[in-house]
Amino acid sequence: MRTRINNSIFTVFLILFLSCSKDDGESIASINASTQTFELNGINNCNTTLGTGSTFVMTIPYTSSDGVSIERLQINTKVSDGGTESGINTQFTDNGSSVVWAVCFRFGTQDWVEYEVMLEGSDGSVSNTSTIRINKPGGAG
Repeated sequence: MRTRINNSIFTVFLILFLSCSKDDGESIASINASTQTFELNGINNCNTTLGTGSTFVMTIPYTSSDGVSIERLQINTKVSDGGTESGINTQFTDNGSSVVWAVCFRFGTQDWVEYEVMLEGSDGSVSNTSTIRINKPGGAG
């Protein structure tokens, strides 16, 4: 009798163990952002709420799981005096391997601006942070 109970318990555990799987048919989507670069598109050539600013075009190369497209950019902006601002950007170009976005920034008394960007996928996945610091160009307002 005791052997039958032990065998029954063993059989139940064996069935449970064999029916469990790490892969339940769903793959975990991922986005991996690479180093962000920028190009100065013009000094004092755009307008902000604080006055004339400079245009920067940023490029973030990335890789992602099949079927995941980039829906928005989560952007944290920091400036040299310690100020910060967070926002969402949906105005960018995505060619499937890099995202290109632009910003008009007025430096004023700031020595630099830093953009920390995370790419958000169509499935809700979020990339690692890609950070770039831009020093104030000569003559920039």
